[in-house]
Amino acid sequence: MELNRRHLLTASALLLARPSMGLPREVDSAGAKPLILCWNENPYGPSPKARAVIAATISESCRYPDEDIRELTTLLARENGIPADHLVLGTGSGELLRAMGALCARDRGEIVAAQPTYTELTEYAHRAGATLKFVPVDKDLRHDLDAMRAAVSERTRVVYLCNPNNPTGTALPSEAIDAFVAAMPQHVTVVIDEAYMDFVDLPGVRSALPLVTQGRRVVVLRTFSKIHGMAGIRVGYGIAGPDLITELTGIVMTSPNIFAMRAARASLLDPDFRAQCFKKIRASRTRITTELARLGRRYAVPQGNFVFFDTGMPLEAFSDSMKARNILVGRLFPPYDTWCRITIGTEPEVATFLQALNEVLKSGITRTSADRAGNRNAARDRYPV
Repeated sequence: MELNRRHLLTASALLLARPSMGLPREVDSAGAKPLILCWNENPYGPSPKARAVIAATISESCRYPDEDIRELTTLLARENGIPADHLVLGTGSGELLRAMGALCARDRGEIVAAQPTYTELTEYAHRAGATLKFVPVDKDLRHDLDAMRAAVSERTRVVYLCNPNNPTGTALPSEAIDAFVAAMPQHVTVVIDEAYMDFVDLPGVRSALPLVTQGRRVVVLRTFSKIHGMAGIRVGYGIAGPDLITELTGIVMTSPNIFAMRAARASLLDPDFRAQCFKKIRASRTRITTELARLGRRYAVPQGNFVFFDTGMPLEAFSDSMKARNILVGRLFPPYDTWCRITIGTEPEVATFLQALNEVLKSGITRTSADRAGNRNAARDRYPV
């Protein structure tokens, strides 16, 4: 036992000392924190009511959250107009995506998904033994539903639709999804990830929840990570028929925590705050796309809290130029190797990003002109790394 304790303490110290994985959140040499525009987070949340509840719950964190789980389930069921047995909670919707991946992989089934799209379901399922079949998005960077329908086979267990899609931000109208689901064979479950549905302003784009109440084999996933501003608190939920909910409930790995349950309830009861977030983010989204249009840069029609646009240079070069200005932007989404996903921050953050964008693009144009003139030095410097 003595040796095990020592090993545990040593490992814990190392974990605390090492930097976090993924894109760095370290301070720069001047001590300023970087502007983080790479994670699709809501910079305005959580709501004041949720924050107050979290603080008040600290003294009760010794208690199990069973009653809180029941209360949140009841509230969500009432908010969505469904029976409680049509709903399952998860530690973020990501846990439920992984649970669907695990269900699909049990008989080494096949998953059909767009490319690019959010990959938590597909990557987890692939590691568990499932087969992946990716279908490129169409010319408008939307799901190509005709091609996805054609890709479905007898081995297909899940079709994944992220609507609005991450990273493109494009959204499918409800009529198109309804027709797509109606054409699916009985052995296929359509998973519709609506993490960004609260940011939609396009007419005709609505939640697929009615498909569940119609008895279709559909799972609708929602999260508190985006409009609710609770990405670090981890709570999401799935809506489906009772049989699918039973399958999902039987395979989820964790139990929600008391802070997440109470904060989610408080946030649901604060619609004014969410409305303010939507208003600010939509205005900043328009500000970004207006500037991209002025600069002649192509972008996908955004319906999330981010914008996907063509930088005109390798993404690594663009990312490095932004990082040199202390701004972190989204990762590479193959095959769009010149495209960048930028999260919509606060209004001052958007202003800082747009100023940096103009500087970087202007530098790129200057170098391109020099290349055409045959300046080899400028050619070598065109895409600095």
